Amino acid sequence: MKMFKSKRWNLIKELTWADFKLKYSRSVLGFFWSLLRPLLMLGTLYLVFSVFFRLNIPYYQLFLLLGLVLWGFFVDSTILGMKSLVTKANLIKKTYFPRKVIVLSSNLTCLITLILNLVVFSLFLLIFKRTIGLALLIFPILLIELFILSLGLSYLLSALYVKYRDMDHMWEVLLQIGFWITPIVYPLSFVPEKILKFYMLNPLARIINDSRDAIIYNTLPSVQHLFITLIICLIFYIIGIIIFKKRTPKFTEEL
Repeated sequence: MKMFKSKRWNLIKELTWADFKLKYSRSVLGFFWSLLRPLLMLGTLYLVFSVFFRLNIPYYQLFLLLGLVLWGFFVDSTILGMKSLVTKANLIKKTYFPRKVIVLSSNLTCLITLILNLVVFSLFLLIFKRTIGLALLIFPILLIELFILSLGLSYLLSALYVKYRDMDHMWEVLLQIGFWITPIVYPLSFVPEKILKFYMLNPLARIINDSRDAIIYNTLPSVQHLFITLIICLIFYIIGIIIFKKRTPKFTEEL
């Protein structure tokens, strides 16, 4: 059993690293493209919402950049995860290969990029002289919740994408809608009180808001709040795993 787990883990590491290298292998700027994208969006959105609409949010540059970095991971991991089985179809057809490992490694690849982007974000914290407090200790929990959510949706989307190739177009539309119904460019205070309870069913809204509070504003979310977020993310994960397992026997013939 230990040997099996060791082989499985080595396989995950090899696939993750191979995907990471492949992602930037033919790019002139390499990894910096993944950083350049949120920075370009930061510049555009900051101009619109701090100059034209004049949002009075403390440290809005950091507020916006952290939201974009976390949202960027969610977008990249779900898109890459959705297409991972189709991308590695030859591998699945030729040998018995653990299908879940393929989706997991695609998400771990995006996690590496996220960590590198967060390192760069920490430099912005220094530039704007933000003092990091004990609330930062809660951030790894929020990252775990974000990863569970993304991985669960990746399992769900990849299982459907094998058969329904127009899922990528549908998901792109949903992501565009999701960007504006998640507090990325605006604070939670902008959400009307009467719909706030329904709005907070969006786990990304909870994770991004709590991450900003912990890192930028040194404020701890309640244990109950973190627990509810974890439950919502686990529900998405369980649904994704169930659908993935049900459709796994059909992958070979549909690919």
